[in-house]
Amino acid sequence: MTIKEVEQLLEVPRATVRFYEKEGLITPTREGNGYRDYSDEDVEKLKKIIILRKIGMSVEEIDDLFDGIRSMDEALDTNIENLQKQMDELKGAMKLSQKMKEDFVQIASMDVNAYWNTIEEEEKHGNRFMDIAKDIIEIEKGVFASYFSAIDRDGNPYESFPRILLNVITCTVIAGIIICLFEKNWSVQNFLRGIRGIVSIMVLEMVLSIPLYFLGKKYEWIRKNRNKALYIVALILCVLLLILVSMYGN
Repeated sequence: MTIKEVEQLLEVPRATVRFYEKEGLITPTREGNGYRDYSDEDVEKLKKIIILRKIGMSVEEIDDLFDGIRSMDEALDTNIENLQKQMDELKGAMKLSQKMKEDFVQIASMDVNAYWNTIEEEEKHGNRFMDIAKDIIEIEKGVFASYFSAIDRDGNPYESFPRILLNVITCTVIAGIIICLFEKNWSVQNFLRGIRGIVSIMVLEMVLSIPLYFLGKKYEWIRKNRNKALYIVALILCVLLLILVSMYGN
């Protein structure tokens, strides 16, 4: 299945899926067209990863589990110790960690659906778990590339540096030309203003994407239309900014 289908099935951002792939936790195959193809085994492994992340294990600890460097029992003991310090805030994760230890669960035979459903039920009753949103922070750095068409339609980054460089230069020149035309003054300063404008837009996207992810957990429309919500909020902020600039200019 495609990354979009995985995103919809597991209800996690594709950036999270790509992050786990970047960290070497999953290795989907590639089709003839170069796009990733996620198997049922990949989805099953992703569920295991998300379950372990939600109970507080780090990506490094999960990687060690899959590599057999440490045992599940040892990892759960460590996890329980860490969660003890946050017990008042993370009762849900502590409870499930203890249950998993009592169940003598092993990484290879974990009943992912049972624990997955347990987490969902506990969250509905107000018990909190580790939020995996921070896993997408690193991948958000790649948002700069996406603005310059450095990713394909499936969200996979192009590996052609000349193509990325060409798109960066093109976007920068276009931004500079727009500012020069608007100001009716062709100068290096106006080109630099165009560059700052492009960078500001990219920073705005990264700032807005994280809170929109949290809101998406509460509001179904935002979860299903995250990009549309991002564009709407960004447009509103841009309009407000233009109004303030106009007022200040007057």
